[in-house]
Amino acid sequence: MVRKATTEDMPYITRIAWRLALDYPGLENDIFYVAEERGKIIGILGLKDFGDFLEMRAVGVLEDYRQMGSGRKLVEEVLASLKGRPLYLLTTIPGFYEPLGFKKVDDIPLALKKDADWCAGCEQQKCTAMFHPA
Repeated sequence: MVRKATTEDMPYITRIAWRLALDYPGLENDIFYVAEERGKIIGILGLKDFGDFLEMRAVGVLEDYRQMGSGRKLVEEVLASLKGRPLYLLTTIPGFYEPLGFKKVDDIPLALKKDADWCAGCEQQKCTAMFHPA
């Protein structure tokens, strides 16, 4: 099951983000969706609202629940809820997002440019900017 996260979910979201190395400053201020399996949060997806567009951040599923379609379902449910809001994503796994309608782009809004601290731990040469018209 996928649902919009509540305030009570934030400690779990923060732990999962940290465990998967997806945590970032200000995470608690973003909109989150969670995937659940038997009442346990197993996946997270964050959205940063920039007004004219959204950025998808911190998308991940706990290791024991991967390859079961939870990540795909999480992204599909969120895309269905956006109602035409443009969505950007920076990722090192573009092949996961392409079948979901994301397209690689060269130009991104200035607000999405990341500093070295944000990119620490990522393979920057694999970082791909993607767009979905939602």
